[in-house]
Amino acid sequence: MDDESMNRYEKQLYTVFKTFDVDNEEALDRSAVHELCDALQLEDRGAALVHTLFERRSDRVTFTQFRNGLLAVLGGAGGESVPANVAPPSASPQRDPGPQQSDDDSSGREVAPKFVFGSKKYGRRSRPPRVATNSDEPANARSSSASRIDTEDKRSRQRMKCRRSTSAMESRNDSSGIDVGMEAGTPTETFEHDRRIDRDEALALCRGLHMDSIDRHLVDRIFEDTGTTDTTVGEFFDRLNSSLTTTIEETTRESRAPAAGGDAAIECGDDETGAGVPSDLVLEAFERAGVQQPRRLLVELGFAASALRPPELERALDNELRALPEAPPERREARALLLTAALALSRLRHELARRRVEITTAERDKLRGDVIEANKRAGILAQEVDESQARIESELKASMRRAEVRQAEASRQAAAEIASERERAAAIRNRLEAEITRRSEAELRARNEAEASRENAEELEMRLNALEERSVAAERECTRLAAELREALESGAAAAANCGAAGELTARVEELRDENKLLRDRNDELCAALEAAERRSASRASDSAQGGDLSAELNSILPQIPPEECESSPVSIDQKLLGQVESLKRFREVFESIDTVLGVDGINCQSCVSIANCLRELQERVRDFDYGSALTAASRSDSATQTDTAGGSENLQQDLLDQERKNDDEKQKLTNLVKDLEMSLEQMKAEYDKCEEYWSNKLEEERDAYNEEQRLGDERLSELIAKIADYERQFTRAPLALPTIDERHSLEAQFTDLDEEFAVYRRTKEAELQAALAESARLAERVDALERRLAASAAAPRCSSPGPRRRRSPASALGAAASAGLGAGAEVRELRARCGRAEAAVRRLHARLQAADLLVTDLYVENCQLAHRRPL
Repeated sequence: MDDESMNRYEKQLYTVFKTFDVDNEEALDRSAVHELCDALQLEDRGAALVHTLFERRSDRVTFTQFRNGLLAVLGGAGGESVPANVAPPSASPQRDPGPQQSDDDSSGREVAPKFVFGSKKYGRRSRPPRVATNSDEPANARSSSASRIDTEDKRSRQRMKCRRSTSAMESRNDSSGIDVGMEAGTPTETFEHDRRIDRDEALALCRGLHMDSIDRHLVDRIFEDTGTTDTTVGEFFDRLNSSLTTTIEETTRESRAPAAGGDAAIECGDDETGAGVPSDLVLEAFERAGVQQPRRLLVELGFAASALRPPELERALDNELRALPEAPPERREARALLLTAALALSRLRHELARRRVEITTAERDKLRGDVIEANKRAGILAQEVDESQARIESELKASMRRAEVRQAEASRQAAAEIASERERAAAIRNRLEAEITRRSEAELRARNEAEASRENAEELEMRLNALEERSVAAERECTRLAAELREALESGAAAAANCGAAGELTARVEELRDENKLLRDRNDELCAALEAAERRSASRASDSAQGGDLSAELNSILPQIPPEECESSPVSIDQKLLGQVESLKRFREVFESIDTVLGVDGINCQSCVSIANCLRELQERVRDFDYGSALTAASRSDSATQTDTAGGSENLQQDLLDQERKNDDEKQKLTNLVKDLEMSLEQMKAEYDKCEEYWSNKLEEERDAYNEEQRLGDERLSELIAKIADYERQFTRAPLALPTIDERHSLEAQFTDLDEEFAVYRRTKEAELQAALAESARLAERVDALERRLAASAAAPRCSSPGPRRRRSPASALGAAASAGLGAGAEVRELRARCGRAEAAVRRLHARLQAADLLVTDLYVENCQLAHRRPL
């Protein structure tokens, strides 16, 4: 369907039609049409419509066919065409019983609204029980919104169009089984919807249906519009129907055009400042007033167009009258001609204003009729609302009793559930508190273990640092031993040539050992003497301590060397010699420190003097010791010991590597242990954090659950209180309380449309009233001007000079003045009377418009109150 070619009522009907077109085929079967008629509340006329649409054994009905049939049934219910073709509901045995339902089954089913006014729907939302008696309501109370709101002219045009189109379709379809059946076989084959026909077959089909008014030109035009040489039967008849509808509308419009010529002229005359009025109206007015050659007068005034503006023509006439001086009689005739033309123009404008007032009055009467009809609908609606309210109140009381019983049962169950939930919550709370206590103890233990692990890790770290220091010292010792080994290997070649000096070195070592023993004995004696001196004098405690340290250092510096070590190899001899050299260096340092102590303290005892002497002897002996000769003797060792020296160095390297490997293994083990301990500490920290977070979340969840339970209990209590208050409000009637305004979209839309329509109507009428008042004021001013001019023209003959009297006769001048004065006075009085009547009519119209405004407002308030009485 083309939505642009339909008005809003047809669009609404098409929307309802599409709701039942579940297959989206733009056509409905018999059951769907039954449901659509039930939704539109057509009742008996719905049965007649279904019988009319399906009496020709067609399977489906399109929207155009349904619309035409609906308009024919609604518009011609009291005419002569519909009863002839529509059988009563009892005489239609072919009606399908499928979509019908009993009143008991459909009492609770939601149905379409009973009345539709604009976008507001009035009536029941559920089908009431059917009454066996016939209703005396007028037929237009159940018609569609389009047939009640459109104007009378539009309604008559639609009815005439629908009657002619439906009669053509009926005559075409009624005779389909006679003539066409004989030519093309059976009627089913002839009127098959998808059968394709050409122009000749289409014309023959129309002839067979006795459609003699269909000529070949119309058929050719239909096929030219399709753009093909053949078409289907259904498409041809659809296009033929639309073409006939267009032709009927054009014919109706042309027939009404001459009758509406005068009204159009009047409507054109309304817009004086726009397109103006036709000049023919002005010419007719001038001719009726006796103006000679009116067209010539308009041309001379400069108005040669087919339409002119009365204010401009009036100003032109005034200018001409002012431009005419006191002149001979022919000039006075020109003045009279202009005055007559001006008077005729004023009459014409007054006539136009009067017609506009009549049109306004007619519209006012039509609005009053609409208001009366709306009041009737409101009364019907109030009656239905009262009935529905009574029924709903009875149902509400029964449902209230049932709801109270259910509410009491639900309250008991809710109380029991709340008690059990509280007990469960208390048990859960106790269990959680015990769990929290246990977790706190576990947390404390974990913290203690973490602290102990941290201390253990610190201790292991200290041990690791000590081991690292020992490892570094061992590495330095290995480096030193490797250097000594290299030196020993270098001196091995020289030791082979000096092997003979081994005996001397051995003897020298024996001597040194003996001397060492003597020195040790002497040291013991000195220690004893120092201890005795310490006991004798406390001031010498530091000296005795120094002596003790000296003996210890001497013992450490001169260790006892067993004889077998010196006889093992030249390498060991060299090592011992090097050790002795170091010992001698340390002896020298000790001697220097002792000298310093003795020189500072000023020792006077005999033991100290003897110790000093002994030390000097030792220094002399050390000086006499030739370390170079010892090294030379060691270098001249036997070459036979070379193999033993190399073997000893390899053993020493192997021992060093084993010790280094052991140290590395121990270091690696300790490092791994420290890493494991650190990892365990981190894991314990993570577990502690997780445990703390878990119990924090658990506590929050329990708190939230408890709060949610409390909130739900409060909500249930508030809902119960609200229901009780609602029941109290429903059963406790307040006589003076008004219901709250239900802001429904449909009611707001209806009021908005009505308000906008009335506002436009009021602005239009107020503009017309202002124009009429302005016109009356201008006419009054012109009347005053004419009176002044008549007074001046009457006084002019008396005040004229002798010169003019000589140019014309006094009798003719007085006659012309008297006739002009009498005519002008009568016209002035008539104009004043008409102006007064026009002003009175304007005032009355203004008062009636205000009354209509108040009436519409009261109607809206009443409709709102009736709508609020209806249950939600």
